[in-house]
Amino acid sequence: MSIKAFSLASVDSRFEFTNVNCTSFDKEILEFEYCYIKSINRTYKYLSGKVKLHEIPFANLAVNLVMWKRFNGYRPFLYNITVNGCKFLDNPKSNPVAKFIYDSYTPYSNLNHSCPYMNDLVLDKLPVEFLNHRVTKILPFPEGDYLFEFRWIRSRNVFANIKIYFKLY
Repeated sequence: MSIKAFSLASVDSRFEFTNVNCTSFDKEILEFEYCYIKSINRTYKYLSGKVKLHEIPFANLAVNLVMWKRFNGYRPFLYNITVNGCKFLDNPKSNPVAKFIYDSYTPYSNLNHSCPYMNDLVLDKLPVEFLNHRVTKILPFPEGDYLFEFRWIRSRNVFANIKIYFKLY
């Protein structure tokens, strides 16, 4: 009787931005100056955005993160968490899921300090390759179309919404 060895090949997924949508529902609090995905070439694509704050100092907000996966329309997938923004920034280890997401953009933003915020908020050229490593190597997700939705909340009212659409293939 012979024993056959099986080898499992590694599966290498790829991350790609497909769309972004930034909406301010209360322009007295903040406005999005810009919010876009830019493709420089086939291998270099990045996400950038700038939020103009009209209420300074900017503090006292909650952020609701909902992850959606496309199955005949977008359906909730894995995460729907709400964190108090300022308390989280004081102790990022208090919520490991929020920390993973926070660490996925802070090297490219000015949001890497605690409340209150006194300046406009900027996300500058968050590259696909950085996120590709995070969602395929550090915390692998299955292939598919996804949506990360960030709802910014104050006094139980959503005043801003950021939707980041991406694909893993």
